[in-house]
Amino acid sequence: MGEIHDALRRANRTPGRSGPPAPDPLREREPDPEILEAFRALAPPPAAESPPAQRGHVSHDKSGRWQSREIVVDAQGPASESLRHLALRLRRELEARHSRSVAVLSAIREEGKTTLACNLALALASVSAERGVALVDLDLRKPRIAKSFEIRAKTGLEDVLAGRAELRAACVSLDLPPLDVYPVFRAQAGAYRTLSRPSLMAVIRELEREYEIVVVDTPPMLLVPDAVLILDPVKAAIAVGRAGKSTRSTLEAMCKMIPKERLIGAVLNEGSLPVRASHYGYYGDPSEEP
Repeated sequence: MGEIHDALRRANRTPGRSGPPAPDPLREREPDPEILEAFRALAPPPAAESPPAQRGHVSHDKSGRWQSREIVVDAQGPASESLRHLALRLRRELEARHSRSVAVLSAIREEGKTTLACNLALALASVSAERGVALVDLDLRKPRIAKSFEIRAKTGLEDVLAGRAELRAACVSLDLPPLDVYPVFRAQAGAYRTLSRPSLMAVIRELEREYEIVVVDTPPMLLVPDAVLILDPVKAAIAVGRAGKSTRSTLEAMCKMIPKERLIGAVLNEGSLPVRASHYGYYGDPSEEP
């Protein structure tokens, strides 16, 4: 090929002729601008970079206690240890069921559902080696997780469900313990319609791929139909009651609405600890004498 190319170049030169040489028939031609523009139109657009997660923190006072009333105030007390025991039992149960998501349910308002969801997610994060726990607010009518953690951000999960934002944009990452929170900032009047969209299933499935455990806060089950829709993509549930507030009839009515294969167990808020617990104290307290 090199010899033929040189021969053609010599043949195009005329002895004694001045001026530029004749065009080389084998030289690569400049591309036509119109053709280039057509190929650019056919090419797929470059992939957009995922927005970074928003940063957040849980407010503490000088002694290291949680400031928000939704969070356990003593991170080293019996209540926190009980929550860690619950977290470990829940994790084992979810592993046995091959499920990564769990909904926290209550029959009516003010039974401690959001408080348990927040503290359970914190407890799970504290016993997890990596950032493998997510807390998701799906109480679109009266969201409280953002207020509980004193989170302020521009993008919430309501924007994701409505198709206005990517899921990553609604993530607020806490550092201590390492927990990712997906809050809702603006109450949704059409919550039932929003939760009826296929986007809910897509969000839960994406979270299950990303995290080891996904804790979902829900609206009261007997007051609105939203929780029934949430139980479709979320495969496990915990029922919450409150001592002195919940009644047997409301708890029974709620449990009848939860599919039997979803219900893991029940938690009673504000119940009294056994009398013997106060005599043992906190095991490993550095203030105790050896």
